[in-house]
Amino acid sequence: MNECKTALEIMSRNKNTIEASLAFHSNVEKMKKEFVGKLKLDLYLNAKSYPQKIVLRNMKVDNKYEKFSFGSIENIGIICFEFQDYYNKPSLGVRFLGKFRHSEFASEHKSKINRLLNENIKNKQFESSSWWPAKDKFEPFDWRSSSKPWQMMKDDTMATKILDEVLEIYKVLIENGYEIT
Repeated sequence: MNECKTALEIMSRNKNTIEASLAFHSNVEKMKKEFVGKLKLDLYLNAKSYPQKIVLRNMKVDNKYEKFSFGSIENIGIICFEFQDYYNKPSLGVRFLGKFRHSEFASEHKSKINRLLNENIKNKQFESSSWWPAKDKFEPFDWRSSSKPWQMMKDDTMATKILDEVLEIYKVLIENGYEIT
């Protein structure tokens, strides 16, 4: 906590340091957008080379959160990588589409998909919520204060990590009779 307090004192010392701090902050946000743009391109290009055809459906800002979807699961939703905060706290899993979230089969899908992923994908802990039959905190999870995810994007390893984990979900669902398009 002392480091944060010291940094804040330095940043707010005078008009010049305040202006420099604001400019720095603005550039950090631009840098993050550029890195995520690179990640989108890497996901698109790398998905083509995977043995299981991974369909990168869309990459968009939904509400205020960026999300990437990888194929549709018939009458359920999408395999989704989504930030829970502005380029921070990503989750990966199966997300309901709105029209299926309250279907008569939603509860059944939620428990079955969650169970299947937890039983078949090791070192992950999938949870359920009203929008997610199964989601896991994608590691690295802290993108706000850690350089690791940004370095992984720079080094071209983040897209591969995401796609490898998406492929695990694909395989479990397909092996258990779910159709992904």
